Amino acid sequence: MRDVAKKLGLSDNGLRKHCVKASVPLPPQSHWNRVKAGQTVKTNPLPVRPPGVSNTISIGQWDYRLHEKRLSEVEPTPPVFDETIEALRERVSRSLGLVAASKNLSPPHAAFRRQVEDDARRSAESTWHTPLFNSPLENRRLRILQGVFYGLSRLDCTVDVRGREAHDISVTVGHQHVKIEVERIQSRRRSSDATAPDRLKFGISGPRGERVSWMDTDEQPIESQLSIIAAEIIIAGELQYREHEIWIYEDAVRRRDELKWEAIRREAELENAERNRIIKLEAARLKRLTDSADNYHRAYAIRAFVSSVVEASGNKADSERVQRWKVWALAQADKIDPIATGSIWDDVSDRE
Repeated sequence: MRDVAKKLGLSDNGLRKHCVKASVPLPPQSHWNRVKAGQTVKTNPLPVRPPGVSNTISIGQWDYRLHEKRLSEVEPTPPVFDETIEALRERVSRSLGLVAASKNLSPPHAAFRRQVEDDARRSAESTWHTPLFNSPLENRRLRILQGVFYGLSRLDCTVDVRGREAHDISVTVGHQHVKIEVERIQSRRRSSDATAPDRLKFGISGPRGERVSWMDTDEQPIESQLSIIAAEIIIAGELQYREHEIWIYEDAVRRRDELKWEAIRREAELENAERNRIIKLEAARLKRLTDSADNYHRAYAIRAFVSSVVEASGNKADSERVQRWKVWALAQADKIDPIATGSIWDDVSDRE
């Protein structure tokens, strides 16, 4: 455990917690000492994946950039579930056995004990407070929940009940949180039905709303269906896990396609940018060529003009001044002549 944990950048206790959470069996005390001593040791096989438990263990912070890199390199693999839902339902039902509503709330289940005790305390402290859980319907609702909670605990499911009236209920199945509710059925009664008992509805919610529900009937009250309900809560946790895995796969396929199109688009943009760059370079080369030719012709014209002026000067101008002007004018021609300045050789050597 210490050696493996060190490779993963964890403490051995941290690795132990990951294994326990994923239902991975751990080597018992002195296991490796017995192995080194040459003794025969028993290795516990990896059990069947419990309902709602992920088949992967993630250590460390999720790296989005690494995820994107993997998507661009590896084709996403669709999830495979070894056990059918029907087979799992049968296995879960056998493990749960009979689930029945509690006969009383003495003591209340730990999940809603605080709400019940707080309600009783407020009733004792104030005559104005109407008890929430003293009505037959609320007492029955809590007894049903208590029976289901104790049944689910046989498969290591935990529950969380929130809110003063204990109506916000979540069951942890493996790594999934399943929302359930037990509520009174809202219905309009006729005056002749005033003595008819209130009916309850037990519902299991999914990511997109209610997944399945059961209602009281004259022939079959909810109490007679609790074994089925408890099993379906666990099945809902497994379905939620599988739906999430399928969504992850479909999202990875979608994102991989997006990355492919983004790569194609980037490649097209780069090709277009390169094409535009070459066009601009060619235009710049052509402009330099025409500018050099124009400057050469201008320099040639200046030199010819200077020669004509010198020949025509004769006694018409001071020879010294003519000579100074000639030097200056020829210098101007040399400044713009691309051959004289050598700038033309840069253009000739330009391989772009």
